[in-house]
Amino acid sequence: MSKTDFINLCRLYIIQTTRKSMSQPDIVPDKIKSPFDYRILAGIATLVISVHILINYLIIPDDADTVVSIFSFLNPLIVSIIGFFIAIRYRRSLIFGKSYMALAIAYLGIFLGEVTYMIYDIVYDIEPYPSIADVFFFIQYPLLLMHLALNIKFFSPKINKIAKIWIIVMPITVLIGYSIFYIIEDGRGFLEFDFIYGVIFVYFSALTLSLAVIGAIIFKEGAIGKAWILLAIGILFNTIGDTWYYNLELFESYDLLHPVNMFWYAGYWLVMYALIKHNKII
Repeated sequence: MSKTDFINLCRLYIIQTTRKSMSQPDIVPDKIKSPFDYRILAGIATLVISVHILINYLIIPDDADTVVSIFSFLNPLIVSIIGFFIAIRYRRSLIFGKSYMALAIAYLGIFLGEVTYMIYDIVYDIEPYPSIADVFFFIQYPLLLMHLALNIKFFSPKINKIAKIWIIVMPITVLIGYSIFYIIEDGRGFLEFDFIYGVIFVYFSALTLSLAVIGAIIFKEGAIGKAWILLAIGILFNTIGDTWYYNLELFESYDLLHPVNMFWYAGYWLVMYALIKHNKII
């Protein structure tokens, strides 16, 4: 048996196992059924709001900036650590080892970006946008796309035309909204550096979301369906945060206490929950 035949047999086995879980028999093991724990989701929402109120109204501004910076780099670091744990645990698997290693490195890039941003902003009091921190932030997109594409391609080698159209149209739609807001608020034109710079990040953020949604649809009835839905929602919050942030930077309106941070916090914590749930299932 060739290596290709072996891989195809393994893929067929995993797909058949996933499809069996879609039938939802009368008695479904908790590990397979894996419902949402709405208490955790409520806790995440409460914590996001509480942290924002605490930082903005109960801590003096100078200390608040430091707290936000530490909070901002700890969140992606924790996601990265969980991702590395899953990648190492399934390093011998056909798909999960590679895909979760890519995800772990993606969030490690965000962590490095946040640390660099903090050093520019707080330690040296230098404007951190644009800066070398953006290189680390951008690393996340190709790596997250790799994570999503590997899983989608393995479980669904051929996606339909609607999915392909979605992957093309969805990011373009986000860019149109981003551009319309810019033109309404500022008449400097599309050739401004800040606008072009922001478009690159907004596009790849939206492209990542489009693939995450496809993955959630593919796996929605399977054993890992709930984890993928959580992952897609987490990436959605991060996309909203990224798009809002780059709009704010166009008008130099962002600061470390801005409400946009709430979307990133929610996104990180939902991805953490998704990874923990995924790790318990596979």
